[in-house]
Parts: sequence; structure tokens; C-alpha cells
Amino acid sequence: MLESRRGLLWLVVPLIALVVLVVALWPGDDTAADPEARAYSLAISLKCPICAGESLAGSQTDLAKDLRVRIDEEIAAGRTDDEIIASFVESYGEQILLDPPSTGWGVMLWAVPLGVLVIGVVAIVGLRRKDREPVGEKK
Repeated sequence: MLESRRGLLWLVVPLIALVVLVVALWPGDDTAADPEARAYSLAISLKCPICAGESLAGSQTDLAKDLRVRIDEEIAAGRTDDEIIASFVESYGEQILLDPPSTGWGVMLWAVPLGVLVIGVVAIVGLRRKDREPVGEKK
């Protein structure tokens, strides 16, 4: 009985960890009432077009400063975050996004690490069960 509880624990703990990970990464409501907070949120989600992997918020290039001003202007004009991001994608392509999109190849970028995690957990559980089988017994 104790052994079956231990085996169940090896399945439940990774499942709980996976649920916590999914909930933590689930997109929430990014609409902030404060325009400065919205502008910063957008600036950290967009890459500087001339910097290597740096966000608009972190870059100090003239282009990044101009793009942050553009974000402020579009917020003042009443555009939503999705509309602003779409305009940047239209101008610079999807490579401007720091987070991969959740469609097409972007799904693969998110799914592959989770798949590797699940496969690893299954392999570990399988190896542990194989080690516990007494030698000489057949099922």
C-alpha cells in the first residue's frame, strides 16, 4: 500500500508542477489603466530592431527612443495594445516580438520544452519502476 502511494506521488507531483507552470505562463489581462505602465509593458514585449535581443525598454539607441515615443503616441490616440503590436509587426515583421507568437512555429517553440519535460518525467518513472522489480520474477 505504501509503495502504491509512493508511485502515485511520482505522478501527482510533476502533474501539479506542470499545472502551476501553465497557470503562471497563461496570458492575462495586459490592459493597464496607467498609460505609462501600458507603454512600458509594450516596450518590454518588443525587440529593438537594431539591437541583438534587447527590448525597446532596455535599449538606449535613437531608434528605440523614437519607437517608445511612437508607442506613447499610439496609446494617446486610443489604440489598444493588440493594435499597437500589430502595427509594429506590420512595419518590422514578427521578429520584432520578444515572445514568439502562439500560432504556427510559435506554438512549437512553446510546446517542445513542455513535451521534453513530460517525456523526461515518464522516462524517470519508467526507470524507477524497472529498478524496483525483483530479479527473477516474471509477470
